[in-house]
Amino acid sequence: MVIRGETNLIKVYDLTPVIDLESYDLSESSDIQRLQETVGSFLDAGEVEAVNLPTDLIGVIPDGAEIETNGDTYTFEDVEYINASVDSLISENFNEGDVLLLLQGNGDGYFEYDANPDINDVKIGYTACDVEAPDEPVYDFFCDLMLPDMVEINGEKAEIAASNFYPKDTMVAEVYVVRNDGGKYLEKVAEVDILHEHWDLFEDIIQVDYDDPIA
Repeated sequence: MVIRGETNLIKVYDLTPVIDLESYDLSESSDIQRLQETVGSFLDAGEVEAVNLPTDLIGVIPDGAEIETNGDTYTFEDVEYINASVDSLISENFNEGDVLLLLQGNGDGYFEYDANPDINDVKIGYTACDVEAPDEPVYDFFCDLMLPDMVEINGEKAEIAASNFYPKDTMVAEVYVVRNDGGKYLEKVAEVDILHEHWDLFEDIIQVDYDDPIA
């Protein structure tokens, strides 16, 4: 079985040990610039740790995506979903006040599995977001996506046998803080300029390829 389509990636870095937001006045442009430069230097130097989450944040945009199995091609409308709550992911893995760097990339994704099941036996994870999700860029970027790392065949998890990611848009890096107001959520505090070659930072979750996507 193969899943292919436009894909969004997010890699999360924990800035909490190295960034004290209290030392920045985020209403001052000079302090925001200082924060951006500090975070960028830590990332360039490899001095921040990626967060190990229970599932890789790789999401395929349903529109235009394809699932191929047993010689036939399907869309995501042909499979059952496994709801994966973004709110729960935040609540269970982060603490109020945590400072996070979210590295976000867009491109074409290719995901291959060893099995070729009947499409009716396939379930795929789906990033469900609360209808009242905060008006922050990361929610727009990662809500309502299918999760190739969360595929079940006949109730058993199917592992990705091979995958490729073909970058096509500029990478975005944003600093968020975890807030809690009746539930944990992410609030953006700054955007960070990063170098194009930082695509290789995604290599531990997916193979990054600069050739044309696999047909």
